[in-house]
Amino acid sequence: MPALEAPVPEAAVTVLLVGVALVPGWLLLARLGRRPGDPVALVFASLALGLMLIGWLALALAEIGRFSLATLSGLWLALVLALGLVAWRRQGRATEGRWERARQGDDPPSPHHPLTPSPPLQYAFLIVWLVAAGWLFFRPHEFIIGAADAGVYVNLAATISETGGILIDDPVLAELDPTFYPALLRPLPPGDFTNGIAPYYLFPGFYVTGSPAGRITPQFYHLHPVWQALAYSLGGVRAALWITGLWALLGSLAIYLVVRDIAGWPAAALALAGLALTALQVWFARYPTTETLTQFLLWTGLWSLMRWLRDAEPQPLWGLMAGLALGQVFLTRIDSYFLLAIPGLLWLGLRWSGQWRPAHWWFFLPLALLTTHSLGHALWQSKPYFYSIFGYGLWLLQQNLVLPAAALVGGGALLVLGRYRGHLSRLAGYRRPALLASVPLVLLLAAYGWFIRPHVGEPVFTFQDWYSGGQLPWGLDRENLLRLGWYLSPLGVALATAGSCLLVWRVNRHTVAILTTGLMFALLYLWRIQASPHHIYAARRYVPAVMPFAIVATAALLGWLLAQPRARFVAAGGVLAVAWLGWLGWSARGFVSQVDYQGLIGQVEALNRQLEPEAVLIFNDQSAVTLGDFIGTPLQFLHGHHVYSLRDPAALDPVVFRQAVAGWQQAGRPIYWVGEPEPLAGWGLTADKSWTVTLSSQYLEGAYDHRPSALLRAEWSLTITPITGINGP
Repeated sequence: MPALEAPVPEAAVTVLLVGVALVPGWLLLARLGRRPGDPVALVFASLALGLMLIGWLALALAEIGRFSLATLSGLWLALVLALGLVAWRRQGRATEGRWERARQGDDPPSPHHPLTPSPPLQYAFLIVWLVAAGWLFFRPHEFIIGAADAGVYVNLAATISETGGILIDDPVLAELDPTFYPALLRPLPPGDFTNGIAPYYLFPGFYVTGSPAGRITPQFYHLHPVWQALAYSLGGVRAALWITGLWALLGSLAIYLVVRDIAGWPAAALALAGLALTALQVWFARYPTTETLTQFLLWTGLWSLMRWLRDAEPQPLWGLMAGLALGQVFLTRIDSYFLLAIPGLLWLGLRWSGQWRPAHWWFFLPLALLTTHSLGHALWQSKPYFYSIFGYGLWLLQQNLVLPAAALVGGGALLVLGRYRGHLSRLAGYRRPALLASVPLVLLLAAYGWFIRPHVGEPVFTFQDWYSGGQLPWGLDRENLLRLGWYLSPLGVALATAGSCLLVWRVNRHTVAILTTGLMFALLYLWRIQASPHHIYAARRYVPAVMPFAIVATAALLGWLLAQPRARFVAAGGVLAVAWLGWLGWSARGFVSQVDYQGLIGQVEALNRQLEPEAVLIFNDQSAVTLGDFIGTPLQFLHGHHVYSLRDPAALDPVVFRQAVAGWQQAGRPIYWVGEPEPLAGWGLTADKSWTVTLSSQYLEGAYDHRPSALLRAEWSLTITPITGINGP
């Protein structure tokens, strides 16, 4: 469905989405038994539940090609009426005494802390934070150009809104003679892991499978662009860009609730302030990729899982929330399946210990359903991408045999434990020695990553990048922890390490999932960032878990110091807290003030007004990443044109080209040549007068060996020539 004729302002779209999600979430939460005992947790849980239900419905509609505001609104209304009817009938049967007992059964508030202020002070702090975070997070980069993941998401969102589906059937591409493909489409390189499913790209991120003719399969998993499509349908491209800021806001609140439950309110307040000052959180709140949505879902799931494990009799609310949130992580990112190790071990532990209850299905069933959905989605809606990423993953395992070896050892250990699970209780006696060994291990790994690995790690060399056509350095993974320190500060890395040791030492059944998740992500992405270290963009892999876990660990450590009875510990905690927040803010300088590609949306819209509707544009550009990739992507997906790049002139048959031009003209499609017009006469084509359009903006540099700081100028000059006819057969 196209965007509304009169788009709603982006701020109003965000408020509307929050309000619409709160209603079914609130009703469902009331139906599931005990409610959170404090207003912040109550509102957040209601909002999270509603958002997850709406997002899942919207994704399912897009998968079957039925996404639209009208359909989604009808389903939302039916859901609200059904939940409202259940709540009304339940209320009608309840007596005042039963309501009183229900209120007494609410969850207790967050754990008491000696420095916890009165509720009004907490609410005042949250209001101040919301104002500051709103200013920081809702200043999105105007990233609509193609040839990069961020632009792929935004342009795909517009297409989902316009067509109602994820898979794209392009009628002009379907009519294109297949002999044109080598000239106008980009072949995937030899050895690509798509296994021949998609031999070509139309643009980077948009696979052409060739069957059926005209079918374009966008890469990635698609929960995030579906949400962007919903915002786009209401408020256009600017509203779609704002949605990332909403996820950053909610992800920060989820982390706040996690820290509040494990370390008290002062630590949670420090965590929230630290997140608002961290360059990575601010930058990727503005950058339209999946990182902040993943962060919101992951930490909402971990918070809910922690509360679910807290009660002797697991509550359906927390089990359902944890299962939905962690399950939707697998509909958002393809690189998160290793997280299944945590619920897998939890399942075994509950079974082996005899603590299994039917109520545990509230967590495991939605998690299993969403995991299955994600795999089905991959094979149905994103098959080339799925094969490419998993093929690359299998290749990595072959190159690093230590990983499958560790998996085999772990599996063997589980088999042994299962065989002798009756003796598991004896292992509790070894808890203290195990923790005494684990704490030094964390310290040694951090010291190795900071002091030793940068100097003795793998050698740095350059390689030819197929995507950009340039030389890129490889081997800089050895400096990953130092590079994380660009954004967290050296003090932040030190405090995060010490805080991780504290969390390891004090680990319990409530915090073990948080600790395991944080350490697993840190070990993976500080070992291999899985991308060329082109900062700040490569650092987005730290945003869902690594950076937040560092903030959580630091806040827990500072909260522990502030809670000590001795004044010198409190003083040390206060000094460290001020120094940490100050250094985070100093490390974020430049990132807070910069908005990439500012003004580009308006410039592309002005360019579109100079073109006739539904035109065919051919960019004469043989660069590795062409002008057609950058500017043609938004012209096609945001503005409805049909764009190709002449990637290989030698493969272009002039006779077939003239026939294609004649067919487009007969169909009433205007045709534009973008580039120097000299070749047109040689191909027997007549043209009108050319004109030139220049688009320009600023963006932050992508650096390999230093903290990004310089602002670069992007400028694209387009010489546009209308093709008016043909000479010859």
